[in-house]
Amino acid sequence: MLYTRPPEVEVYSGDPFASPCKAVVIPILQDASGKPIVTLDRTGRLSEAVSLELFKAEAGSLLETTAEGKITIYAGVGRGELEGVRRGVASGVKKVVERAECALVALSHLDHQAASEALLASLLAAYRLEAFRSSRGAKLKKVLIDRSDVDLRRAIAIAEGVYLARDIANAPPHEMPPARLAERAAELFKGLAEVEVFSYERLLKEGFGGIVNVGMGSEEKPVLIVVKYSGGEGKPVALVGKTVIFDSGGINIKPSEGMNYMRADKAGGAAVLGIIWSAARAGLRLNLVGLVPAVINVPSGSSYLPSDVIKMWDGTRVEVNNTDAEGRLIIGDAIAYAAKALDAAEIIDLATLTGAIVVALGPLIAGLFTRDERLREALLASAARTGEKLWHMPLEDDYKPWLTKNAQVGDLTNSAPSRAGAAIYAALFLERFAHGKPYAHLDIAGPGMGYEASGIAPAYWPDKGLAPGYGVRLIFEYLSSRG
Repeated sequence: MLYTRPPEVEVYSGDPFASPCKAVVIPILQDASGKPIVTLDRTGRLSEAVSLELFKAEAGSLLETTAEGKITIYAGVGRGELEGVRRGVASGVKKVVERAECALVALSHLDHQAASEALLASLLAAYRLEAFRSSRGAKLKKVLIDRSDVDLRRAIAIAEGVYLARDIANAPPHEMPPARLAERAAELFKGLAEVEVFSYERLLKEGFGGIVNVGMGSEEKPVLIVVKYSGGEGKPVALVGKTVIFDSGGINIKPSEGMNYMRADKAGGAAVLGIIWSAARAGLRLNLVGLVPAVINVPSGSSYLPSDVIKMWDGTRVEVNNTDAEGRLIIGDAIAYAAKALDAAEIIDLATLTGAIVVALGPLIAGLFTRDERLREALLASAARTGEKLWHMPLEDDYKPWLTKNAQVGDLTNSAPSRAGAAIYAALFLERFAHGKPYAHLDIAGPGMGYEASGIAPAYWPDKGLAPGYGVRLIFEYLSSRG
């Protein structure tokens, strides 16, 4: 892994209160009338709290007791809905993550699926990115569970993929320039997947105009990272991730307020790497190819300019009317390459693409744009199962004239003529590069970056507005159902 790893997981048999762990987290369900279903209560303290009506067991409600040096957290999980279980258990684990190196999470009284999700939520809640601090605090290193029928391999594989995505998305840009990200990807996937890196010189030679132009203003030149996982037969599913290591906006520079959060503009590519990691570690039986175009978009004497006309990899001529609409240029190249050179069975991109989608859906919900009914229904179903929120948005054909309306010398412009419908414009722009392949675009600008979700994010997201690795669990779930 890059900087962080999930806690180790072990199965424990015996009295949860007699485990070697300093902390015990016990999910508490509600019955049909809303009263707690008390389980695993040796001491009576919970019973007393219930009688005093101090504990309702609603999802996220917590009751803490301490005796003989052991911390016990009773975590309300509501009536057992999966998201309530995830949020409740994660809230409990977060209470002890910096107070105990080992925690037992009691799962024996939950059904199988709820227990599996509770374990995963426990691991995700333990995430702490401290690699860039001068001193590091205590950290939860081990999680014990009291049942043996949970699929540990799957839970650990998903958690590792989310951790990897979080580490990359949240890394400071000077720590993760394009070439270094490519090197780390090659190291990480050795033995799991094949990694091919398209250098800046190769990108120039082979005509990846979108990637080249967006990234040429930086001394750290762009690369295209291609990760191929061979787990089955047939054409691969292509995953494309926007990977702008840092986005200043280029010549159309962004306002300074909030620009520091643009380190997470690589969250789409981070998610793609995390998804393929999880798929490989879990042994999914299908073929995947991840395309990660990594660039830094900054102004300089060599930056691309408004009014430049870029020749994309597939020959499309794009007239630049905004250098801050750069993500669609780099992933447009990658989508076209996946469609025509790799002959992908289908293409899904994840991109922190537009502020407009955040205006429409807020910081917790991603926008799904697709014309493919099977993809739409399958991705929405996966979102419902994982709790990674997704909302279907229109690809409105009546807006297509916008693509060419202001193109004076090129085929189309890279940015909408007005703010109205800007997220739809971006999706229509990208759709052209799929060349008829089944295609879905996920605009993850809100949940992918995470910084606007402080105070309302689920407990299994990291604190302090860090990028949560959105998309890894969602797409892994989809791929699991497909493969």
